Amino acid sequence: MYNSRFIRWLLILIGILFLTGNAQATPKKIYVVFSYHKGLFWHDNEFKGLQDALKNRQCIYRTFYMDTKFHPEASWILKVSDKAIQEIKEFHPDILVAFDDNACHFVLTHFLGTSLPMVFAGVNRKPEEYGFVKKNRQHPGLNVTGVLERHYFLPSIRLFTGLLGKPVKRIGLVSDSSETSHTMITNFMKISKENHLPIVFFKFAYSFPGWQEIIREAQGKVDLLIIYNCEGLRGKNNEEVSSDEVIAWTVHHSRVPEITFFSRYVKKGFLGGIVLTGYYQGFYAGKKADKIFHGVPPGDIPINRPPVGTIALNIDRARALGLKIPLGILHSATLYHQ
Repeated sequence: MYNSRFIRWLLILIGILFLTGNAQATPKKIYVVFSYHKGLFWHDNEFKGLQDALKNRQCIYRTFYMDTKFHPEASWILKVSDKAIQEIKEFHPDILVAFDDNACHFVLTHFLGTSLPMVFAGVNRKPEEYGFVKKNRQHPGLNVTGVLERHYFLPSIRLFTGLLGKPVKRIGLVSDSSETSHTMITNFMKISKENHLPIVFFKFAYSFPGWQEIIREAQGKVDLLIIYNCEGLRGKNNEEVSSDEVIAWTVHHSRVPEITFFSRYVKKGFLGGIVLTGYYQGFYAGKKADKIFHGVPPGDIPINRPPVGTIALNIDRARALGLKIPLGILHSATLYHQ
């Protein structure tokens, strides 16, 4: 028979294993704030990447969409920010995740310096502008870390100007009018000036009719058109116009080769570019969140960008524009057909 001392230690061991197992099985609560609207391809991919990076953990997700592309007015942004902040306080998440600049600017900053760990992704502005860096980007030093969104602007131009088979003397920039777009176009203009690129045309579209007018105006004025974003545009009757419709119209009415930085835009019809994806923004954010769950303080996790992007090319668009693509690029690119 077992003596009482052995049985007592056995019961203690069983209790420890039970408590440990329960601790490991306790789901992690993650609150995710999206800057824009539900169904936006970029956000869908970010969220998928985040979930895949944390697939080996039990997680409970609560999501909040700020919808600031269709509602950029200050009164709306302040109202939804306050609502998100209140929900976060009530939810008591283990980690707060924010996707894109508005969520960082208006929600994450509210919890800066608290005990709540935070991770961001898709940020175009400098993280220092939001107060996210106390020491340096390798060791931010606060309760936040994250992933920067930096597009491959100059490499894309250099690659795709080589595909045209003629000198590119006139480059145009076009985008929707979101806060992110203004930030990125400002960055593009700075890079263009530093590298003496011939940017002769750049405009923001505030509606779909405005977009159509800009694309028509660009014909004959530029040899290459850089398109950043075409989300959140509204039609004549203030109806929402999907980016699919914007892309289809543009491809049908434009003979100017276009560079873009999103694989989905290439898939839907634009010529191509060196792209990054929302998926990898979310995935690398998820990896940082996993480090936090392992006990690493957010302030010790670098704020950086994912590895280099990949070439994306729409073959049907290239053929329609009469472009001959070198075999080396065809073999190294992700190819799409409309």
